[in-house]
Amino acid sequence: MRDRLLLRRLSIRARTTITATTIVALAVVAIGAVLVGHLNGRLNEELDAALQEQLSAASASVVAGSGIPEEPSGTVRVRAVPADDPAGSVPARPDLEPGSAPMTGELADTLEPPAPADLPEPVAPAEPVDPAEQLGPRPIPAGAESMAPLRTATATVVTPTGNQTLIASASTRSVQRATETAATGLLFGMPVLLAVVATLTWFSTGRALRPVEAIRHEFTRLSAQDLRGRMPVPASGDEIARLALTLNDTLDRLDDSVRRQRRFVADASHELRSPLAALRTPLEVAQAHPDRAHWPSIAEGTLHDLDRLERLTSDLLALARIDGTTPAPGDELDLSSLTADTVARRAPAEPQRAVELEPGIVVRGHRTHLARLITNLLDNAEAHAEHRVALRLRAEDGCARLDVVDDGPGIPVESRDQVFERFARLDTARAREQGGSGLGLALVREIADLHHGSVVINDSDRGAHFTARFPLSAPSGSAQRPDGDAPRS
Repeated sequence: MRDRLLLRRLSIRARTTITATTIVALAVVAIGAVLVGHLNGRLNEELDAALQEQLSAASASVVAGSGIPEEPSGTVRVRAVPADDPAGSVPARPDLEPGSAPMTGELADTLEPPAPADLPEPVAPAEPVDPAEQLGPRPIPAGAESMAPLRTATATVVTPTGNQTLIASASTRSVQRATETAATGLLFGMPVLLAVVATLTWFSTGRALRPVEAIRHEFTRLSAQDLRGRMPVPASGDEIARLALTLNDTLDRLDDSVRRQRRFVADASHELRSPLAALRTPLEVAQAHPDRAHWPSIAEGTLHDLDRLERLTSDLLALARIDGTTPAPGDELDLSSLTADTVARRAPAEPQRAVELEPGIVVRGHRTHLARLITNLLDNAEAHAEHRVALRLRAEDGCARLDVVDDGPGIPVESRDQVFERFARLDTARAREQGGSGLGLALVREIADLHHGSVVINDSDRGAHFTARFPLSAPSGSAQRPDGDAPRS
């Protein structure tokens, strides 16, 4: 457990180096064991083949009466013993007839070195040799007692003098030396290989993690007061580069959000201070001069300022709710019925209202938010219309289209984006005396974005022409914005 905790405390560079070196070490040990085993088996097979070849030649020579030939290299020795000799490795076989072909015996793994009396002496091929003398015991060369374990092969042959057992033997010293040499080479070469692997892994991992360290260093310089720093993006285009790009994109959105929040808080503080000051001033004057105060007008002005303050507070709460709402499809609702209900609940206004609704238009959304959007558009139009306000709802190109048109002073082209910003007012038409908080159209834009919709200001011969679009309800699939853009988060 302590070793695992210690390993976790190591750096990624150290853990990667240890892991790579361990894997290579295990692989080298496994491959080395396989290679040494294969080499040992291959050399033993070649030695067994030499034993069989020499044993077959000796068997043929003995049957022909020529005696046992000497193996040129001297690595394989053949000796003969009577088949009924207890010292023989294979008993005589009565089923063999005189002159039959030699039979190869099974290979023995190891045998003790033969006795001196059992080893044959070389025989000159030019001299006639009596088979009986050739099959007799011969002296063993000096130093044979210290030979390595032997591999042997036996065969029983039929000679004129009776059945004889031929024993071919060879020392495995050469096999052992070759195997030991290979094992020693692997043993001394493996540390060098592991050192090279560890060094290369250490430096390559450090080079790969260098951009991560640069990103970490730059990230430590960020603070809630300053989010202008950006992460260095390596030119490799790999996962670390994509991570840096993602961090920079996230920081851009976070910086923009923080800036908007600070601007919103500052504007909200200013807007809240204005109605509070308007409430305080007449009350202080009335308190200082109670005999000259006209309390009915003071009460009327106070109620008017309280209405402004209430609307402003309501808009702020609505914006805070929308900002904290996770985009969701919402429920299916009849936008035609919702629009009719919203218009019916409004108090009669001085501008004439013209309402045209296409029935049966169904969208997905939040009833409260969509009702607030319709209300704000109507409030804006009625506040600036001179005689008439028109509201039309119809289905068009797979979308629900809501148009609100007034015959007021209109909105200049260069200011059409500005009016959707929070606390934005135009000098000519957004005066505080008209009771606007500067948040109504900002709420309209936020609600449209929340419902994957859009709101724009169209050209009009007179007045302002607002158009809001929402995707019609679909049985499946994700909704797309009517203008083709992705919704704002």
